[in-house]
Amino acid sequence: MAMFPFYHAMSETAKNMVGLEFSDDQRDKFRYGELAEEWFTRFPQIFDEDDLRLAKSQPLNHFCEWLSAVVIFETTGWLSLIEKYQFRNHQRKQKILNSLITKEEREVFDSIGAQLPDLLIYKSDFSRWEFREVKGPGDVLRPEQIIQFERLESRLGQQVKYIRLTMMNL
Repeated sequence: MAMFPFYHAMSETAKNMVGLEFSDDQRDKFRYGELAEEWFTRFPQIFDEDDLRLAKSQPLNHFCEWLSAVVIFETTGWLSLIEKYQFRNHQRKQKILNSLITKEEREVFDSIGAQLPDLLIYKSDFSRWEFREVKGPGDVLRPEQIIQFERLESRLGQQVKYIRLTMMNL
């Protein structure tokens, strides 16, 4: 049985898109810090102090990315680097990233000049990694993101896959 039975994974709707549903109660618990604290404590292999600081200082943001990372871990065992992982001031994320990618891939990351997809997911043995872009209710893929992601795909050979979160109808 899933550790987090509150999520409902919808069937894969397209080759590169998966849907997840969440409840308003979950989002509210995250906004008030309760769920972020719980996930931070339960999943130290995913979330660090910096992730928690950002979640608390920007309580209206990050819920969809955190929920996606938890669901991915729970269903596949894959870990996630959440947002801003390409920036060198995130020491833990940089250490993991440098264990996952080659020097040439690092040069591509650095040359992009914009934020990479929301999640970089990876196997715990560092043998494989992938991108995930997370979109919550009302959030759309911007034209600049499409161009950037196509550039990433062509230069790295890594498709950007999408997770669409929607509110449960109870």
